[in-house]
Amino acid sequence: MSIQQTIIIVKPDGMTKGLVGQILRSLQEHNLRVIDHARFQLEREWVENLYDQEKDEIYFTEVVEWVSSAPVLLLKIEGNKAVDLVKRRIIGRYPEGIRGQYSENWIKNVAHAPDSSESALRELQLAEPIFERRRMIDESRFSGKMVFALTGMSECGKSTVGKYLDSRGIARLKIVKIFEKVRDKLASDEELYTFLRQQEERDPYALWDAFIDELVAEMDRLNVNAVSIESLYGGGLGPYLKQKLGRHFCIVFLDVPLEIRLVRQMQRENLPGVESARKYLLPRDEIKEKSGIPALKEIADEVVDNSGTLEELYQKIDQLVRKHLQ
Repeated sequence: MSIQQTIIIVKPDGMTKGLVGQILRSLQEHNLRVIDHARFQLEREWVENLYDQEKDEIYFTEVVEWVSSAPVLLLKIEGNKAVDLVKRRIIGRYPEGIRGQYSENWIKNVAHAPDSSESALRELQLAEPIFERRRMIDESRFSGKMVFALTGMSECGKSTVGKYLDSRGIARLKIVKIFEKVRDKLASDEELYTFLRQQEERDPYALWDAFIDELVAEMDRLNVNAVSIESLYGGGLGPYLKQKLGRHFCIVFLDVPLEIRLVRQMQRENLPGVESARKYLLPRDEIKEKSGIPALKEIADEVVDNSGTLEELYQKIDQLVRKHLQ
């Protein structure tokens, strides 16, 4: 296995055509992961350095002007044989890959990727100050703030924890309500889940950045520095928030054995027995499993065992809050 790092720059035409989502899905299909990213309008001098080895080509001036003309997305990629997979299989050269499908000409050709490990190293070094700038901006924006994202399977106690945190001054927010505000600004006549699906297919990073904007705005409106958000489902939002918010974001996975959750479901719904609870609970669990919630346990900052008493749960949450707000 040859683990490599490389970079993709989604050019202005790739951004306009909504190809970010397709590129991200292709990376996932090839078992490659994004370990850093930044969305900026590049300075002309930086782009000239990027294409320095092509400065004598007839298209040099035109490509520099085009790539620096509007915001682009830089993706730092890691994985087995990443350089070759990204260049040959994902971005491609006409008529292969995404370039083959969407390029208009040699200049407006959707995305850039280095064609060798040496070029990848050089371009990653060139891009590192841009990634660092993005991290500094995000750190400054969330300085003094904390977001607890609550997740877990059905009947695990997310609402209980959210209400308890709210009683302790950590405002309880619903993720779906925040996304509704995003939808209302961008496409108010769209049904919410249709809107989310379309935006994630086109550019999930833009959607999740808009989510962050609304989250910050709501924290400012409430005049609070700490909130809980629920319920965090699987997919890319959780990992993206971890990358963007860093130490200001904590995924809390509430872990409860199925047998205990069935009993709690039976008691809460006043059901006649565990089998009745199973028919009620398992279809909901299946939906959560398909959404990727079990995978969130692997990246959770805190896994809280909620198989005991309510008092024990509150004690664990108090300890968790003290740890992350100190």
